[in-house]
Amino acid sequence: MLGHLSHLASRAQLPEAEAAASFAGSELYTLRVMFAPIIVDLFFAGVLAMQLMSYFSYQKGDRWWVRATVITVAVINYSFTGYLIFLVQNLYVQNFGLWAPFTQTNVLAWAPFIDSLNSFVVQVFMSYRAYRLCNRQILIPIAVFLLCLMSVGATLAVLIIFTNLAAVAEASKVRVPELVWLSSIMTADLIITVSILYGLIRSKTGWAHTDKIVTKLIRMTIESQVPPLCIAIGFMSEFVRTPSNLLGAMFQNMQIKLYAMGLMYSLNSRITFQQQSVADDKTAGGQVYAMSSRHNPRTEIQVTMETETYVQGPYAGFEGDNKARNPDSDSLSDIEGGKNNLALNSQARLTSPEHRI
Repeated sequence: MLGHLSHLASRAQLPEAEAAASFAGSELYTLRVMFAPIIVDLFFAGVLAMQLMSYFSYQKGDRWWVRATVITVAVINYSFTGYLIFLVQNLYVQNFGLWAPFTQTNVLAWAPFIDSLNSFVVQVFMSYRAYRLCNRQILIPIAVFLLCLMSVGATLAVLIIFTNLAAVAEASKVRVPELVWLSSIMTADLIITVSILYGLIRSKTGWAHTDKIVTKLIRMTIESQVPPLCIAIGFMSEFVRTPSNLLGAMFQNMQIKLYAMGLMYSLNSRITFQQQSVADDKTAGGQVYAMSSRHNPRTEIQVTMETETYVQGPYAGFEGDNKARNPDSDSLSDIEGGKNNLALNSQARLTSPEHRI
């Protein structure tokens, strides 16, 4: 009986022994890789909280579906923060000193699915902006929507397959759905970014003030869309090379907040543009046409001014004044009964040759 119990104990300790052997020589690297995402995520969560406060403080009159999008993205992101806290607590507190939890897949499998839900909401919203900027090209939101559905389906497959794996070392079995997920969100990001940039570049008019705003919008689009795209590219490169490496989990856990902060950055930028517009109306002069933006920058505008002198009032009777000999053509003939009759025909007589000196 005692021998049977000791055999069961050795079998129970076998996964821990195998896990410790698999991480031998890379213990510090594994601990750092799995703990780093919670630090970055909490920092990003603070930035996102400030962005949300600015949005709800200054844009209370925004459309209901935009507010619903913001609330949905906020709920998903802070739910993911709670998920990361649970993951770190499970690895570093509840199972302190054990390596077996680092190989378990039931908790790690949820991260791609939550990430895909967040990117689905953000990318569909941004595709609507691209649709408006590109003269309502309906193919843009349709393509993005289908790619987002593909990413959600792929992460659902990852969730089902990865949960049933025995250890993270078997992560190569989810290579296909993982690559489908990453390639779909990367393609959607490229379509959105290129479409928005194309629409903004076509919006340039040559006027300095308008082109300055368009240039800021282009920079804002790059700043909000490129970071999550770069993370997705890095994650895909790392996963293709070493699927079982936990470094991919760090890329994956950082990606979700970048989508949310990019969305809030683009929405809150409207406040900055409104403030700058009011300041420009008070301080700036008229618009200036930027000749350098034309196809022929050497084109010049030449303005010829002609000055003419007219004699009116008490000097109308002097010699050489035709108005004295022709009282019907006098500009004062429009005054009838003490009223000024500003008809267009009387205005036209001011430039007739007979009134020139």
